[in-house]
Amino acid sequence: SGGSAGSGGSAGSGGSAGSGGAGGGSIPCGTATASWTCSADGGFMTRCQSASLQAQTCSTGCLRSPPRPEAECLGTTPYTHSCTGLTGTAKSTLGDYYLTAFGCWVDANGVVHDDPGDNCIPACLSQLKTQGICQQSETGPECERRLTWFTADSDRFGCGNRVRITNPTNGRSVVAVVIDRGPSCTVENSVTPRLPVLDASGRVNRYLFNSDQGVVDRSRVHVIEVDRSTPLGP
Repeated sequence: SGGSAGSGGSAGSGGSAGSGGAGGGSIPCGTATASWTCSADGGFMTRCQSASLQAQTCSTGCLRSPPRPEAECLGTTPYTHSCTGLTGTAKSTLGDYYLTAFGCWVDANGVVHDDPGDNCIPACLSQLKTQGICQQSETGPECERRLTWFTADSDRFGCGNRVRITNPTNGRSVVAVVIDRGPSCTVENSVTPRLPVLDASGRVNRYLFNSDQGVVDRSRVHVIEVDRSTPLGP
């Protein structure tokens, strides 16, 4: 867990990890492509150039493509907020978001928590069942409670993908799976300074901040996309 969450000024990259160096010979590309691609943990990116593997560390994390043609280190491109449709679709190029709470979840003591403002039926439910993340027999609330470490923002990150969320103040970090749409652009555009909003389960909120957060709290977190095989939780 943890690491620096930074909100990135210039390029967030930790420099090139090289492609062999003088006298070192080249490193085979393996499965790498000609485009920069984020590593499984989002800490660096690789590409294949002239049949040699190149790698570059990203000190504040790697921004996966799309929306860009290829990956880049968080902090490389300045962030300009835009949310004009039903929900936000643009990722933060810095990796910074405001955290809010929603959904049905189970706390560390096994106590079930419901959400009076949400029906706990994820917009991604059918896809989650196809992906094996939710069981075929489960209702939406049952799946949410079993997963318990989850977020919305599927229009940004994609149903079933996973993100590592870090509270930069205390260094606490948790991995969650994306299961639902939202929040709305009305919510995102109601807070300044403008940042995208990451809606997450109460379990995520309470682990990172010890309480449920609302948009008025402007509680910042740093978000890095990680592989789907990454275990959920702290």
